[in-house]
Amino acid sequence: MLETDQAWAFFEKLEDSYFRQKEQQPVAIPQTLPEALRLAAELAEQKQLLEQKAHQLNQQLVAAASKVDFADRVSVAKGILIGNFAKVVGLKQNALFAWLRENGILIASGGRKNVPFQQYINAGYFTVKEVVLDDEDGYQIRLTPQLTGKGQQWLTRKLLDAGLLKPVAAE
Repeated sequence: MLETDQAWAFFEKLEDSYFRQKEQQPVAIPQTLPEALRLAAELAEQKQLLEQKAHQLNQQLVAAASKVDFADRVSVAKGILIGNFAKVVGLKQNALFAWLRENGILIASGGRKNVPFQQYINAGYFTVKEVVLDDEDGYQIRLTPQLTGKGQQWLTRKLLDAGLLKPVAAE
């Protein structure tokens, strides 16, 4: 049994671990009272710094949790009108519609002007609602695009990349 490959592999691992422990520096044990006090003070200071860092990270986590919760709620929301989205992010409605048309996201002319191209609807970024209007010419059907929650996140990233929005500074 001692001459099997398995036995030799075990022996090599044992030998490696033995020499690895020998190479590691031994723990410095204070020899005098002043050395022990210095070591205790250093360890207490390190502990305090680690506790402060942990507290700071915990506060960041709590702050981020509310933002993550909001983003999760937005991502599953049914939709928001593009004009309302523009107000929320601090853009003018007409400027946002123009940018969306210029960038090939919304149809630029004709009876379907400002309706998203089908690929963006299929991607889940937009929905289109049919609204029936009663005017002097009779009933008309208007198509009203809405951004989905997923679309709000997607469009926010596109607007940030285009430089139209500034990133929100981490608090």
